[in-house]
Amino acid sequence: MEVTPAAGIVLGGIEDLPRIYEDMEQQFPPNELYRYQIFIQLLNNSKYKILLFQRSTDGELLGYALVYTMENCNILWIDYLAVLKKYQSQGLGKSLFKALWQKYCGPFDGLLFSVEYVSQSDPVLAEQQKNRIKFYEQLGAHRLKAGFLQPCDEGGFHMYLYFKHRCGFITLSRAAQIQAITQMYDYCFFYLKERKKLLPSYKNTITDEQFTG
Repeated sequence: MEVTPAAGIVLGGIEDLPRIYEDMEQQFPPNELYRYQIFIQLLNNSKYKILLFQRSTDGELLGYALVYTMENCNILWIDYLAVLKKYQSQGLGKSLFKALWQKYCGPFDGLLFSVEYVSQSDPVLAEQQKNRIKFYEQLGAHRLKAGFLQPCDEGGFHMYLYFKHRCGFITLSRAAQIQAITQMYDYCFFYLKERKKLLPSYKNTITDEQFTG
């Protein structure tokens, strides 16, 4: 039985990007991954951060998150979240998400992030995607009704939009979602001109959301 090591989140910087990006290229599909220079531009602004998930005993890097702190809507966008490949299957994914949640559940009303649709053509990939969805839902994240489109070079592709709300925050308004998505599009995908066409195409699927628990 694997014992999850004690670990915590610390703030990283541009100097940490090379080792993280090498891992990201192995774990994320090309259409979900920014080019290296885009990350540099994002990290030069204080609203986009690298968070390092490190083992407490020796500072060994176990995982990471890249996040965008949105203005005026009190929501944190999780852009990327991963445990390093060599440390997977040790329960660290749950520890990383919980550490991120504990760090931000006070200052923010919740964490917003996208999750891949389940593949209809690749059974092995579909099983991995189902497990990922189950993982987030077991940690208390709720799938939103929005027909969300993730911007990419070719336009946009469908992803599920999930929200993990803080205790006592039980309503996520349609207006807050639209504001959050608009900000994230303009900030994280500033280099894609077609991004501005995406939100109008599914805006009518966004509704007020109610949470329990």
